[in-house]
Amino acid sequence: MKFLLPVTILVSLIFSNVEARWKPTPGMTWNYVLGAKVDISSERAQVLDIDYETDASKIKQYHNAGKRVICYFSGGTIEKNRSDYKHYTAVSGLVKNTYGDWPDEKWLDFRKEGLKPLIINRMKRAINNGCDAIEVDNLDGYQISDVKDNWSNPLTKEDTVVFARWLGNTAHSLGISIGLKNIPGLISSVGSYFDFAINESCIHYKNECAMYKNFIRTGKPVFGITYGSFTGQLQTMCKELNGVGISMIVKKSQSLVQASTIFDGKSHCGSNFSYGYSYSSSSSSSSSSSSSRKVVKGNKKSSVKKVKTIKKSSNGKSKSKKVIVVIKKVKKATRKH
Repeated sequence: MKFLLPVTILVSLIFSNVEARWKPTPGMTWNYVLGAKVDISSERAQVLDIDYETDASKIKQYHNAGKRVICYFSGGTIEKNRSDYKHYTAVSGLVKNTYGDWPDEKWLDFRKEGLKPLIINRMKRAINNGCDAIEVDNLDGYQISDVKDNWSNPLTKEDTVVFARWLGNTAHSLGISIGLKNIPGLISSVGSYFDFAINESCIHYKNECAMYKNFIRTGKPVFGITYGSFTGQLQTMCKELNGVGISMIVKKSQSLVQASTIFDGKSHCGSNFSYGYSYSSSSSSSSSSSSSRKVVKGNKKSSVKKVKTIKKSSNGKSKSKKVIVVIKKVKKATRKH
């Protein structure tokens, strides 16, 4: 009996730490700012998504302004300018060919066990810097020509599911929330391992935004971004996002500077627009709130005869880097998931 109380307290502390991690909720507003300065005094979004190497003092400044912070790093590629680049190249067989669209990056064979401690170190750095959550990019190598057409033993969907689940479990074991970046086609297989999702340009691909509806109905948010003219894409957003529940922002280009426009369905599309979750004014005013809101069934999405699509590179992938986006009207657009 002497040791029962201390053990009980220890177990209680461990579980309370896990449960205490911040979890965003549907309807929270966000902004995506990578490699650019943030004027926190003018920032309206509740959640900031920034690079995981951002100095802890900056993150503390954002917290003091009432913001929550998601921290970005790539798990499927390695950028040459990263401080831990040499540790990646030291792992035999891990660093592969150059990412065709981004010559400063190389693909990773994330099946290599030597990657895991490197990812864990990045997660711990994000935690030590004060990040509330992380998002891990470039898990979609299995559908990119650089990988599937050039590797003798390319990554598969099954490999990606295994790696994604490991990422989710590992982040949670360290006490931090994690978001699934893109690959909505795998969300039914890995969504339960993640606390939120981030999607680029789903409005330009038929039915892609709607693939997140069940995920959002579990109380997990999806933060969306699209690039180009806000007014030029408004009609498409009103159709593709109606009843889905994605928190969407629009940026003029993929340079990911601070300037952005927050899409609000009812304000921009009219009173018949359904958010896809029960909406209250607190969802746009309390950036630190982690209480769940009841997710409700939205209106059926209108059929789309034509969608606007962002002009892609040869491998068809959208990426959050410095690139000028060209908008074109095309017939029904689809992409692999």
